[in-house]
Amino acid sequence: MSTITDIIPKKDIRWTPALIRRLRGKRTQSDFGALVGATTNTVWRWEAGHAEPDSDHARQLSNLAKSEQFLKDWKLAGSGILVDDLESASRKLSQDLETTRGDRARRLYT
Repeated sequence: MSTITDIIPKKDIRWTPALIRRLRGKRTQSDFGALVGATTNTVWRWEAGHAEPDSDHARQLSNLAKSEQFLKDWKLAGSGILVDDLESASRKLSQDLETTRGDRARRLYT
């Protein structure tokens, strides 16, 4: 029996400059380039938006992302949720903070 993932191919990630910078993290461009088989200048060009990874480098980036569980299922880790905009995110965070503070206060004084 085939599953939906067998029938519909997984969509390739479009490696934007921001995603590449996030995947690189605190590594140097040189160290990161060595991991994905690219030169330091190539990594710089990707991050600056002057070039996009070719299919071979995109595959290497995807393999590295998979091995590091980067953007796994496009969900936030922990108790965070995805929201539409900064204003609604700010309201949601404020509500969550107040709820947490109230819960802790009740535990301390009961």
